[in-house]
Amino acid sequence: MWCRLFAVLAAISLAAGDEDGPVGIRSFIEPRLAASAVRLGRIERELGEVHDRIVQAQKVDPEGFLNDLNDRIDHVEAINDHCDSNRELRCGQDTMECVNTLLLCDGQNDCHNGWDESAKTCSSGPAVAGNIFAGTATWTACKNHNDHPIQIAITGTFKAKFFGARIAVRGIVSVDFNDDGEKEHTDVDVKGYYTFGRKRLVLFPKSGVAQREHLGVLCEFVHGNDSTAECRLTHEGSLLDCATFHAVLQ
Repeated sequence: MWCRLFAVLAAISLAAGDEDGPVGIRSFIEPRLAASAVRLGRIERELGEVHDRIVQAQKVDPEGFLNDLNDRIDHVEAINDHCDSNRELRCGQDTMECVNTLLLCDGQNDCHNGWDESAKTCSSGPAVAGNIFAGTATWTACKNHNDHPIQIAITGTFKAKFFGARIAVRGIVSVDFNDDGEKEHTDVDVKGYYTFGRKRLVLFPKSGVAQREHLGVLCEFVHGNDSTAECRLTHEGSLLDCATFHAVLQ
């Protein structure tokens, strides 16, 4: 494209520099060459914009988009209600068969379609050492705190052969309080598990003030992807939600 543009510009220059050429011919050719150069420049810009759009479109995950859409439809239509919400899940989007969550990823097909043992269902998903999720916590109960940054860093995972339905998780929860002008940074060592199928991460403090206050973190990756989650800081005993935050993979 640039070669053509340069060729046109060269032709314009030659025409302009040809003092011996007929004036009538130059006056006819030069405007047309200039117009062609302008058109070629516009086409070049448009092609560049199309290229940028194609590059951006390649970043979209079609399967993740469909999973997100299906999950939101399920939430609106509440079609999971026929399964025991505490113990069971549907065997995928295309069936009404239910399976106990404890039977997921145990090496035996309990769903007729094999959903409970599929690579996607048994993927560790967000529970990967090195993953960091961050958000802003908003407190609604338990304590009075201004909104503040919160971060979950997963430092290690382990899956037992005899119990495939969960992955053991260790990590660090970091908070930065800013109340009445007083700033306080706190790192809390946590341990817990990630549940397949439900895509739920549950973490409890190992020691310190947070353990004595019985506050845990519960995150649900509910919209068909492993990079965003709706999280809650919950009191272990009463299950009261003290704070909420939307976590995003960094």
